Amino acid sequence: MSHKNPFIYGNPVAPDQLIGRKKELRQITGRILTGQSTIITGSPRSGKTSIIEYLVAPEKPEKLYGDEAEKLIFSRWDACTCTSEFTLAQFWQRVLKPLEEYFIDETEQLAKAYLNCQENNFEDYELEKLIDEIKEIDKRLVLIIDEFDLLLNSSLALHSTEFFGGLRTKFSRPNSSMVLIITANISRSRLNQEMQKFSRTTSPYFNFMEEVVLGILSNPEMDRLLEKGNAYFSNNERKFIKNIAGGHPYLLQAAASKLWDIYHGENCDEKPIKRQQRVQQFVKKLAGYPLQEESEEIINDDGMLENLSMPIFIIFMFLGTIFGERIGYILTNEDFWMLPIFVGAEPFSIYLFKFGCAFLGAFLGYEVAKLLKNKDKINV
Repeated sequence: MSHKNPFIYGNPVAPDQLIGRKKELRQITGRILTGQSTIITGSPRSGKTSIIEYLVAPEKPEKLYGDEAEKLIFSRWDACTCTSEFTLAQFWQRVLKPLEEYFIDETEQLAKAYLNCQENNFEDYELEKLIDEIKEIDKRLVLIIDEFDLLLNSSLALHSTEFFGGLRTKFSRPNSSMVLIITANISRSRLNQEMQKFSRTTSPYFNFMEEVVLGILSNPEMDRLLEKGNAYFSNNERKFIKNIAGGHPYLLQAAASKLWDIYHGENCDEKPIKRQQRVQQFVKKLAGYPLQEESEEIINDDGMLENLSMPIFIIFMFLGTIFGERIGYILTNEDFWMLPIFVGAEPFSIYLFKFGCAFLGAFLGYEVAKLLKNKDKINV
């Protein structure tokens, strides 16, 4: 069996490893096919870039877009590469680069319009004519800008009304040949507030874009992701990972990856509670993500079936049972003050009372053994 860790965190997930997000993908692809723009929002590392990777994957165009796939021209730009000197002309030069492969004899007018844009530093008038030529050849340019909120930095040359206002104007036209897909770590309403000074109208800047929020994964989606660790992870450990991650895909992958490494490391034979403590310590060191309150409770629960097979639990539960039964005998003895309660009682009632005392004693024995077992528990 391969010991290669199947849980990936930190980098975007490859398209063939993306789990969940089917509803969001259907919504985004549907809007692309109808020429509508979308803003993808969510907390850091919630899977926004992974969604983009899936949308532009060369092996998936027909699956996602059907017969319309050949009409789509994807252009992707990561805003984190934008420097303070990056100009508006350089932006359009970069994002329109994918058009060059269509500069053949049949699209001479498109090539000419593109050349005019270059010669005139991509001024609005020339850009409008280029956009018309894209529509003329029955194509649609899908511009994807990852981490759009980074462009709100006032030190950037692109931080201007000319850029933001022009972007909105070009992508909000009816029946446009261009679609805009952006990702951001803040909500659309927050972005609208930040963009008020750049809007040429009184309406919110992003009112032409639908917001798709990447929230937490559902329980079935989490189970499907953790299936890759079924050969090693117990039911209790999977429950622990889901609680500590809170459905966040990055934390879920990170916690599962850490537990996988523990199983394949030098301390693979350590007790379950120790493994969980190490995973929780690891996750708490990851910046910016709060843990679920249930995580402490999960750590204290090693699994009752596993506990019942340990000598310390067997001994203390046996002693607790004997102690409880003796207490029941004393309470029903004729020399004890509780005798009047059992005067005339059926023998079955007395036996049932003694059984209850014995059961309570066994339960207390279990709790004492559990407390002793966890006495060296690390507070994380």
